[in-house]
Amino acid sequence: MNHQVTSLTAAFKNVDAFGIANAADFPPASMGGQQFALIHAAVPQTATLGAAQVSGADAAHSSVMSKVAGRFHLHDDLLGITTAAHSLALLGTAGLDGKFLMPRSGGDQALLNSARAFQTDAAAFSAQLISLGLSATFLTQLGTDITAFEASITAKGAGVGAQAGATGGLEDTAHKAAIALHVLKTIVPNIYKNNPAKLAEWATASHVEKHTPVPRAKP
Repeated sequence: MNHQVTSLTAAFKNVDAFGIANAADFPPASMGGQQFALIHAAVPQTATLGAAQVSGADAAHSSVMSKVAGRFHLHDDLLGITTAAHSLALLGTAGLDGKFLMPRSGGDQALLNSARAFQTDAAAFSAQLISLGLSATFLTQLGTDITAFEASITAKGAGVGAQAGATGGLEDTAHKAAIALHVLKTIVPNIYKNNPAKLAEWATASHVEKHTPVPRAKP
C-alpha cells in the first residue's frame, strides 16, 4: 500500500473516531451526522472489500485506493487555486475571466482536463497566487498530482479484471467517503468556529498527508 493510500485510509479512521467522540454535536439526521455515518461505514467496508480481492488482491486494492487518493489530492489542488484566483479577481487582477473554474462534471477526464488547464494558466499568475498563501511549489505539486492520478487510472484499468465486483464496490465506497470528508471540511469548522480546541482536533483528524515521490536513482 503506497503512501497516499495509507494517508487516505488513516484519515478515514481518524475522522470516524472524531465523529464518534463528538456525536452529540452531529445528530444522525443532520448533514454532518450523515457524512460521519458514511465514513464510519466505509472504514470496515474498505477492509472487507480489499480482502475479497483474492487474486492479485494487494495490487488491485492499492490501485483503486491510489485512484481515490489521487482524485482527492488533485481536487484539493484545483480548489486551492480557484479560491486564490477568486481573491485576485476581487483585488482587480486582469486576465482571469474564464480561468480556474472547477470542473462541472465529476468524471476523471474532466478533472484531468481542468487540472492541465490550471497548470497552463497558473504559470502567468504564479507570483500573485503564491502571495495569497499558495505554496511556492504549488505548480510542481499540481504536476506531480496530475501524473500520479493518470498513473493510478492506468493501473486500475490493468488490474481490475478478476476482482471486478469487489474492486468496483471498493472504489465506490472509498469515493463516497472521500466526498463525505470534503463536505465535513466545510461543516465541522462552521460548527466549531468558536471552539479553537475542537478546530485543532479536527485539523489533525481530517489531515490527509501529501507525498511527493522521490525518483529512483538510475543504475
